[in-house]
Amino acid sequence: MPRSELVVALDIGTTKVCTLVGEVSGDDQVAILGVGMARSTGMRKGVVVDIAATAAAIRESVAEAERNARADIGTVYVGITGAHITSQTGLGVVQINHEVQEEDVQQALHNARQVVLPPDREIVHNIPRQFIVDGQEGVRHPVGMSAVRLEAQTHIVTAGSSFVANVVKCVQRARLEIEELVVEPYATGLAILTDAERQLGVALADIGGGTTDVALFVDGAVTHTTVIPIGGNHVTNDLALLLRLAPEDAERIKLAHGAARKADIQADEYVEIRMIGESEPREVPRGLLTEISEPRMEELFQLVGAHLAQAARDGVHVSSCVLSGGGSQLSGSTELAQQTLHLPVRSGRPREVIDPGRLVDSPIYATAVGMLHYAAQRLSSRRRVREPRSITAAAFRLLFGWLPKPRPRR
Repeated sequence: MPRSELVVALDIGTTKVCTLVGEVSGDDQVAILGVGMARSTGMRKGVVVDIAATAAAIRESVAEAERNARADIGTVYVGITGAHITSQTGLGVVQINHEVQEEDVQQALHNARQVVLPPDREIVHNIPRQFIVDGQEGVRHPVGMSAVRLEAQTHIVTAGSSFVANVVKCVQRARLEIEELVVEPYATGLAILTDAERQLGVALADIGGGTTDVALFVDGAVTHTTVIPIGGNHVTNDLALLLRLAPEDAERIKLAHGAARKADIQADEYVEIRMIGESEPREVPRGLLTEISEPRMEELFQLVGAHLAQAARDGVHVSSCVLSGGGSQLSGSTELAQQTLHLPVRSGRPREVIDPGRLVDSPIYATAVGMLHYAAQRLSSRRRVREPRSITAAAFRLLFGWLPKPRPRR
């Protein structure tokens, strides 16, 4: 059994920087060891606007996670998002005429990456969707199958090079090394979606502070990825502007008394607010808050629906939607999404993670937990690549593995 390994996820958001330290066991189970959180002021809609402030928030978040996990952090998996994220389909072909080996799979995946991109864009992910063996579609694990022709259909996610470079610069200024960049909507799906949902077809909408990450999963694999430049902060900003509130007061009132649907509010409910420039607080109907927040949330879900409609025209259909992220915690969001999208909608939390202290039992941690799941998958994949090429080789290792290894020459 391979030994356990520590992995660290760094989620750099518009409102917060979250660091999670996890331990991946030999059977790919992820256990949460520590959490660090810091307020983020150097990001806007997933894009760096202040390198120094972002690097400082990263250092603060990582330091707290180190204390809680009692571990030193040097290397991290870093999440990226923003409207510059796009996706497309890749196809790689290998002629083999023999039993499929792991090397053939890797070559097919490599060939799928050979797409023409503008000079200002780069590939972040090349995720397998399916393999096609001699015309047979829907193959998930082709290794060991006899074949003449192997095709790999992949989901290629690209990002703006300058945006990625600025995120990398912030992490490096925080004196950290990057293991890999992870596109956040894909990571979030790994944390909160069930296997059945991914198989039947599901849309994930992760509502952050400045953006909403959308990913579609069909037949067990991610097929579409996009980022909508609207998030929970837009509701907060509308409340602050229209009610003349300080931003921090608007956020507090939104979380404590806000709702996504006016229909859920009683007519006799009132909320105490203190407007800018006034010395005394005043009471306003709670329904006034929802008159402001409902149109913005409805606009967001309409944009999600437009993306689903476009995917349907491309032949990709989903049967449900899952909400996540801090913005999804606004009361009534699930019901409004269901009403707008005409789909079953549920709220998602991190799952399939060992978390005895319930440190990450909230939608706000879904992306970071998903990055830990991604790290576990990558570790498992690297182990598979190092495995023997055939059953004969495996048997030889079992029979003769007890023999001492030759010492390297000095």
